[in-house]
Amino acid sequence: MPSVKIRLFATLRKKYGVKEVTVECDGTIKSLIESASKILGEEFFNDIYDKEHDKVRDDRIFTVNGRNIKDFKGNIEVKDDDVIAIFPPLAGG
Repeated sequence: MPSVKIRLFATLRKKYGVKEVTVECDGTIKSLIESASKILGEEFFNDIYDKEHDKVRDDRIFTVNGRNIKDFKGNIEVKDDDVIAIFPPLAGG
C-alpha cells in the first residue's frame, strides 16, 4: 500500500488544523481521500470528493506531484512517496 503525503492549503488548512497528513491507500484517489477522512473526519471526504460523479470535486485544485489531476488521461494511480496538494476554490476581486 502506498504511503502518500497530503498537503492542505488556505481555508482547508485552517478548517482541519493541519498542513500535512500522511496516509496509506490502495493507490486510487478515492481511497486516498477515504484514508485522510479517517484522520480528519468524514466532512473532509465531502469537502473534497463528489460522490455523485465519483471524482474529486471540480471546484478543488488537486495535484499529484505538482501536476493537476485535470491534466491526467485515464485512471490516476498514486504511488509511494507521492505528494498530493489540495487547494480550495480560489476567489478574489
